[in-house]
Order: sequence, then C-alpha cells, then structure tokens
Amino acid sequence: MNQLSEQRFFRLLSEYSQKEFAVHDLTAALQELANHLASIAINEQDYAVLLRYFSFGLNRLKSHRVQFEQGENTLLLLIDEAIGLVNTEIRILNMRIKYPVQFQNRENIFLRSPLYLTDETYLVEIMELVSGIFLSERVVTHNGTKSPLTEIGRAFEYLFNIKLGDIHKKHDNVICRKANKRTEFLDMLRKAITEESKRKVIYKSDTYQ
Repeated sequence: MNQLSEQRFFRLLSEYSQKEFAVHDLTAALQELANHLASIAINEQDYAVLLRYFSFGLNRLKSHRVQFEQGENTLLLLIDEAIGLVNTEIRILNMRIKYPVQFQNRENIFLRSPLYLTDETYLVEIMELVSGIFLSERVVTHNGTKSPLTEIGRAFEYLFNIKLGDIHKKHDNVICRKANKRTEFLDMLRKAITEESKRKVIYKSDTYQ
C-alpha cells in the first residue's frame, strides 16, 4: 500500500508554491482523497497498518497547514477539510477496535468479487480500460458529476480483486506509452469482437442456405 501522501491532493499541495492550480482541481482531488480513505478503511483489515497510514497522512496535512498559514483562505479551508476527513477515519478506526462486535456484521456486507484476472493479463492492460472510460466521460457519480479517475480505478480493483497502486501514475504510463502499445489491449478486445461477429455472420449464412 502506497503512502497516503502519494494521493493527488498531497501532490498538488507540494507543487502549489511552483504552480497555480484552479480551486476546482484541489476540490476534485479532495473528493478523490475522501473516496480513497473510505476505500482503504474498508479493504485493509490490519488496524495497525491503517493507523500508521492515517497518522502519517494527518501529520503531512498539518505540516502543509502550517506552510500555507499565511496563504489563501480557500486553500486553508480545503486543507482543514482534508484533516477532518483523516481524523474522522481515525475515530471510526478506534471505534472498530474498541467495539469490534458492533462493526462485524457491517464489515461482512462487503463481499469479494468472484472475478480474477488470468496470469496472462497485466495491470497496465486493465488501466487501458480505466483510462479510456475516464477520458470518455461516460461514467458519472451518483449525483451526475464526472467520475474521478481513482473511483473508476477502485471499481476495477474490486471487480477483479487487484491493486492498481497509484492510479494517476498508472494512467500517465498508459498515455505516454509508445503509439503501437498505447491501446494494445483495447485493440485486442476490438479484434476479438470483430472476429466473433464474423463467425456469427458465417454461421447464420450457412444455417439459412
């Protein structure tokens, strides 16, 4: 599991002094962070790992809070909201440790997907699907807004019982691949559908002769 500070919200804060970012970029990154925190809290069962993970991220956020203390109010509010999100997850985690029985049934609701990838399938191939869906803007959240890249990635992680790691970095890897490799997996899927379509046409033609 990567450090919490590798999430996009932290990266934008780290680069804030060198670059200017629109408020909506930081707001979107904050929403991605909130979704990531909830996902990690559900999927990671080692409480010690979770506590270290959240605590380290919280300390980094507090450092950024001090760094930008004389900065824009909007930026400080977003950092404060991020601190609040992490503190909430830490409080919930402490409750799960203190009252395990009350949380047991709720945790059992989250069943594993029955689907797995074959040994011949690489994570970068799945990222082609994630990147394509994200860039097409054909998937939205429950309130109709554009779905964050990380959320689409997490959905595929659950679907195939995989860990993609830093999804933004994996996305960049897909986009920056050589032209003949960039959509290699998508091209293979298109070819498979085309060939199956041809077989169906031939079968129907033979059937009605």
